[in-house]
Amino acid sequence: MVVNGGRHDGRAEGCGLAVRIADGDPRAVRELVERHYGELYRYAFAMLRHRAASEDAVQDAFVRALEALGKYPEGRIRAMALRPWLYRITLNVVRNRLRVRGRETSLDGVHPGSELPEDPEGVMDVLAALHGLPERQRVAVTLRYLQDLPYAGISAATGWPEGTAKTLVHRGLLRLRAALNEERGGREP
Repeated sequence: MVVNGGRHDGRAEGCGLAVRIADGDPRAVRELVERHYGELYRYAFAMLRHRAASEDAVQDAFVRALEALGKYPEGRIRAMALRPWLYRITLNVVRNRLRVRGRETSLDGVHPGSELPEDPEGVMDVLAALHGLPERQRVAVTLRYLQDLPYAGISAATGWPEGTAKTLVHRGLLRLRAALNEERGGREP
């Protein structure tokens, strides 16, 4: 379904699912997890860079989402864009975990469900450079390019104005390019 002038924000397709969850439909909960677990896990992993912590963060995000849906009035549920809302909850959980444990950067390996990259070292270089970005730029670039959210979705997930999301993505990409060029000794890819 197309909404917002051609941009898809997840509002139409997520609304029915969210209402079913609020009504206590256990199949809707299963559908929510099946539909969104993989992308939320990849997002958490890109930020936390630790398999178990990412799995825990996504589980916590789902618990918080389900608790909230049980308390929200139906009008609020019908008005929400489910996918960006889930990203916002996941982002908050990830931020809390980063605050608690500090800036741990260990890598446990590739997350489940991912394909083997053609250039594993290149992927690791990009992830390392991404992790070196300031948090807001890292969040914006991750949501835009790793999770394929439109700018309206980034805005909904983070609470930033859409223009701020665009600026953060642009600046983050410039920093990534500079970091990767420096890593390669000044050579262009």
